[in-house]
Amino acid sequence: MRCLLLFPILPAAFLRAQAPPPNPPAYQPAPAEKQQIADRAAELGARLAQLRGKAASQLLADVEVYHKAASWLLRHPEEFYNKAYAGHALLVLDRGLARASALQAGSAPWTTRKGRVNLAYRSRVDGSVQPYAVVVPESYDGSRPVRLDVVLHGRGAMLSEISFLERGESAGTAPAYPDRIELHVFGRTNNAYRWSGETDVFEALADVKSRFRIDPARIVLRGFSMGGAGAWHIGLHHPDLWAAIEAGAGFTETRRYANVSNPPAWVAPTLHIYDAVDYARNAFNVPTVGYGGETDPQLRASLNIQEQLGRESGLEGIRALFLVGPNTGHRFHPDSKKESDAFLDRHAAAGLAEPGKIRFVTYTTRYNRCFRIVVDGLERHYERAQVDANARAITTSNVSRLTVLGEGTVELDGQTFPRGGSFEKKSGKWTTAGPLRGLRKKHGLQGPIDDAFSEPFLCVRPSSGPAPRLDRFAAEFAKWLRGDVRIVDDRSVTPAHIRDYHLVLFGDAATNRMIARVAPKLPIRWEKDTIRAGPRSFPASGHTLVLIYPNPLNPSKYVVLNTGHTFGEKEFRGTNALLYPRLGDWAILNSKGEPVAAGLFDDNWRLAPGD
Repeated sequence: MRCLLLFPILPAAFLRAQAPPPNPPAYQPAPAEKQQIADRAAELGARLAQLRGKAASQLLADVEVYHKAASWLLRHPEEFYNKAYAGHALLVLDRGLARASALQAGSAPWTTRKGRVNLAYRSRVDGSVQPYAVVVPESYDGSRPVRLDVVLHGRGAMLSEISFLERGESAGTAPAYPDRIELHVFGRTNNAYRWSGETDVFEALADVKSRFRIDPARIVLRGFSMGGAGAWHIGLHHPDLWAAIEAGAGFTETRRYANVSNPPAWVAPTLHIYDAVDYARNAFNVPTVGYGGETDPQLRASLNIQEQLGRESGLEGIRALFLVGPNTGHRFHPDSKKESDAFLDRHAAAGLAEPGKIRFVTYTTRYNRCFRIVVDGLERHYERAQVDANARAITTSNVSRLTVLGEGTVELDGQTFPRGGSFEKKSGKWTTAGPLRGLRKKHGLQGPIDDAFSEPFLCVRPSSGPAPRLDRFAAEFAKWLRGDVRIVDDRSVTPAHIRDYHLVLFGDAATNRMIARVAPKLPIRWEKDTIRAGPRSFPASGHTLVLIYPNPLNPSKYVVLNTGHTFGEKEFRGTNALLYPRLGDWAILNSKGEPVAAGLFDDNWRLAPGD
């Protein structure tokens, strides 16, 4: 491991996240300007209506994203950040109209264009159209697989679909490398690539793979600032996907960076989900560059990882390069960038390959795979689980179920099995796993509440009575995560909805018939007059149950009660490090929306002792 001299401990105020500077007052477009944008958006909308059912859905998304960009600007007029946004909106709409005309004529010339090109996909999360950009070299002809660099942008205070699409195909942006394609992720704006922002990275990647001939062994992940935070957590959560990762600046933990002191007992464990420093050991499995400028407070992100690696054992041969830009603030020093690029190029050329040894840690079954090792269950969620694999000798800690892919003898914590497969631990001994009986926290079904909104979900409005928490969630999701949530009323839920979506139910058993169906099978009893959580009870009047749990009507999906994301506008406006869970797996809220009780279910989805 390439080492650097650690700098003196920086003052706490220097290390903490700085709130983003407020945007200047939004430009107030003249009524005629807004009308011109609205008229042109209506024209593009009409053209899209004519194309539906005729054009390929992927190509239609490439056009629709221009209409969405203008529509979102008109819905959120505070995003006219300056006068240029009005002109950019018209330019974006003209590009969309040109694409619509080409599609109507039976062509899609942008799909073979070189240089920087705007593309889009339709997200499974909410059905929204989300943009991304690619940079395609002149040499690309699809005759052979090529390297792909996935690039995560930093925080942009004035970032929107309009600014992203306007810049995406403007002259002089992002010159193409001759030997690779670049994917520039939108990430649903500014969220440090968490939750549906994280999903966006993988959905955009899948869409690029469907359009271009990408070499899966030569995919590099890069990011700087907020993008560096994203590269750290996505790279270390998924160390078997990347030929190399480069993380510049950003942040890798929450408490110090976001000045979070004494979080509640149901919050503190969930900080392990996105605190990349906790997954530092996984850098053993993927060539890694960590960078920070010498005078940049965000140098601490890279130092955190390096210091944690120094506390780990068994990492001989790690492929990690830590660089500090001399006398440099929040940017890449040119000499450091050259050294980083050379490292990335070398490992991308060698290609992704499973290492002879695997060193893997996780705190949640959401992030559970590293090459041939799949962690199917933990003994205790949000505590460190570790798997070390040397050839066929494997040691584990805090793992209850494990899959080992491949053939040949497996030695698991000193026990020998004739071949790989799935194993479960019973009374401290491993045995070949049988069918999973009962509810267990497992990959994609482990909580907390916020986890439901990284995958397809459907909100269910009560057919009687208001649902202000749903209204607030829908408005905040549209503003900050750039999509309209799917909503039906409780009388319109179909078997297909139950099969395909996490259901997010609002109201109570009297106002929402779906809550009435699932409530008797939940571990917290919600009765007409009382909410009972273990030995504790609260008057139903003036209190609300919020919860995530395997849906009793389809245990392969979640049911969520009475909440969207457990953070909101205040956190979105602050540092991205604040986008962590606030209510665990369940909470009982008073009339002010404050938790009077909350907790995390155990690994069998039961109330934990003491709850």
